[in-house]
Amino acid sequence: KFRGRIGPDKDDQKSITILNRAVKWGNEGISYECDQRHADLIVSNLGLTGGNSRVTPGIKCDAPENSPALSGGDRVMYRSNVAMGIYISQDRPDISFAVKELSRQQSCPAESYFESLKRLGRYLIGPPRLVHMFSYQEASPLVTYVDTNFAGCLRTRKSTSGGIIMHGSNVIKHWSSTQSVIALSSGEAEYYGLVNGAVMSWELKPCARTWE
Repeated sequence: KFRGRIGPDKDDQKSITILNRAVKWGNEGISYECDQRHADLIVSNLGLTGGNSRVTPGIKCDAPENSPALSGGDRVMYRSNVAMGIYISQDRPDISFAVKELSRQQSCPAESYFESLKRLGRYLIGPPRLVHMFSYQEASPLVTYVDTNFAGCLRTRKSTSGGIIMHGSNVIKHWSSTQSVIALSSGEAEYYGLVNGAVMSWELKPCARTWE
């Protein structure tokens, strides 16, 4: 579906909304504002409107063995709000890890993870909006940064791989994912993270050549 064309010419549009994401053409570059509606819904659904904010979206949390499972209504609320978090985390690197950890408990969430969900909601009170700025620049190579959290999950002993890909000064991709294998050392976990980052970067190279 053709929604319009943004550009520098006088007949071109200067802003357009795509799936509640606002894209604007400016003199300094193109801005891309993430969908803030779902962030507002998470805060509202959790009854946190007007509450105090947190400076971090989440911390490493492993539910104790005796942590009771959520009841039917709370379980539905948990899954619904985490699903909205997954949607907005595509555009928000700051909440990727927290949402990834919450989504791992979708099948049988415990009460302790509902507290982690509330922490995410309180964080979204502070910066409910996030705007990416894609500045105009000369041809630039792709630069990929990766890191791992060795055996970060105390229950499964699995590690987390995270990374971000830059095209010059612009962020074009980010991720946070639990490794599918159990690394036996921090070096092995880092190696898996490097391979994952290399694959992500290679998939974007044709796009980078087109932009250049």
